[in-house]
Amino acid sequence: MAVTFFEHQTRARRSTSLLVVLFALAVVGVVLAVNLVVPLALYVGARGFFTPSPGLYVTLTVVTLAVIGIRTLVGVLQMRGGGDAVAQLAGGVRVERGTRDADERRLLNVVDEMAIASGVSVPHVYVLRGERGINAFAAGYSPNEAVVAVTEGTARTLTRDELQGVVAHEFSHVLNGDMRLSVQMIGVLAGILFIGEVGNFLLRARSGGDDRRSGGGIVFVGAALLIIGYAGLFFGRLIKAAVSRQREFLADASSVQFTRNPEGIAGALATISAGPGSSLVANRRAETLSHMFFATGVSMWFESLFATHPPLLERIARIDRRFNPIEYLKRRRPRAAEPPESVAPVAPTARPAPLPAAVAPLAAAPAPAARAARVAGVLDSVGRVTPSHVQYASAVLENLPAAVNEAVADAEGAGALVLALALSDDELARKQQLALLEAAGADALARRADALAGQTRGLAVQARLPVVALAGPSLRSLDAAARETLARQLQMLVEADHRITLEESVLLTLARRHLAPTVGRDVPVRFRSIREVPDDARLVLSLLAHAGSGDTAAAFARGMSALDLPDAPPLPREAMEFATVGEALGRLTTLAPFVKGRLLEACVETVIADATVSVVEAEMLRAVAAALDCPVPPILAR
Repeated sequence: MAVTFFEHQTRARRSTSLLVVLFALAVVGVVLAVNLVVPLALYVGARGFFTPSPGLYVTLTVVTLAVIGIRTLVGVLQMRGGGDAVAQLAGGVRVERGTRDADERRLLNVVDEMAIASGVSVPHVYVLRGERGINAFAAGYSPNEAVVAVTEGTARTLTRDELQGVVAHEFSHVLNGDMRLSVQMIGVLAGILFIGEVGNFLLRARSGGDDRRSGGGIVFVGAALLIIGYAGLFFGRLIKAAVSRQREFLADASSVQFTRNPEGIAGALATISAGPGSSLVANRRAETLSHMFFATGVSMWFESLFATHPPLLERIARIDRRFNPIEYLKRRRPRAAEPPESVAPVAPTARPAPLPAAVAPLAAAPAPAARAARVAGVLDSVGRVTPSHVQYASAVLENLPAAVNEAVADAEGAGALVLALALSDDELARKQQLALLEAAGADALARRADALAGQTRGLAVQARLPVVALAGPSLRSLDAAARETLARQLQMLVEADHRITLEESVLLTLARRHLAPTVGRDVPVRFRSIREVPDDARLVLSLLAHAGSGDTAAAFARGMSALDLPDAPPLPREAMEFATVGEALGRLTTLAPFVKGRLLEACVETVIADATVSVVEAEMLRAVAAALDCPVPPILAR
């Protein structure tokens, strides 16, 4: 039986406990190394006229623990910036959406495609400039706040199919909860690697200096610290190998599942295998990040023991035993032979590709088995992408108006685009909304939003969620004050007519996810039972029950029964202020993974209670799921 998204998330969080245990053992190993090497160095330096005392060992232990503890704390704090902090640590440069570089446009397009297909926010994309090796990584704390980084060699060398395979592999790490653990490992392991880094620095400093009188002492101390550091490196690599290796097989398999093209990722691995060291990363932080890379990023001795990644040929064999790397490389089409790709649409007036008008309805009187199958189908789709989803995402991207693609390229344009989606189709109502923006001192923003509204008005309902997702990276680049201001302006426009439609609820839910003050931060588990937050669950189920066209009370009751909560009537529509809904979703995000699964199951039961699911209801369900960090791919009609 396939492992579900929620099981992956739970296992990833349990691995954090394993990481703590392994870290503690590594600290003990480093302390023992210090207590062995330092007295020995003092003995040799004093030419035998030195006898270590118990007090020396106590002092060394205390100092070592303090150094490791402080450096680990600094490392953990550095990682509070999430995926962006990791990408910048690796020397990554963020790819702007307005880039004119053909390879970078192609990379953005592939990442956009995979994000829309999987139902997550579009990640920030980074390129490690100057890195000729073929490698990549994903980093972040949650699926909706990830970054994807690739080396320049990956962007310039791989074909589109190969690049798509690599990106799909990294999205598997995004969806399976692996990258959260990977980011935590960077901070935790910083302490045990620090002493070795100091020793290495002293040796390099000596090799470039001319002071021979003090040079011998520096070399002696540096060598001692380097020896101790190798103890930390030994344990650090063991931890990485223990935690990381098996995840790569899973991510490879997921890449094939996402794209149904085993030759894509197998071809990327074959291209790497064509030359020794063709995946190595030269950045000085490569060792720190080695467990996150797509392929081996640093060379090492005893690779079978310390490797964070399985051998390339073994990975290829598991993907497709019939795949022959040598034959593939002989017939591989040169990168230059591929046509250039643009993230811009075909034309502002292009007719959209046909998108599903509605989720396939159940029978008028759905049998329990049919209902159970529908619920299970939605839950099983969480975190799972199919080629149909990728094709759907491609169709959406190809037919977006040019003005939309231009707007998402910067924070101001992305903000105006989100506001444009909230503007009314009625001319009088729209003028009143724009007047509110102007009265708040946002005249230029109002004019740009009004211009964009003409381009977005014809978008299908299910195309609006991808538009907000595309705007996400630029919105997340705003500072906290600007995000808060934009959130207030959006809510002001939506509430201008004193009522919130279902479409507006979808927009608010998604936009507030990008504008939340906690964006980019690690959100810990606070609640392990839905009974700890019954009012929040009741509010969300009430929102979904009102969205349906059937009996609101019956739909709500079905959702509540799935959670085994006491009977209660649904909240009236007028009692559901969106600020309150946002706060409730914020608390529900901190539920344990399996409890989130139960809540999402209750949401699905509520939505399908009337046996028919409209596109707007499906998008509302996906918006709520996204707010809970449980990405649901587009729900396609069968």
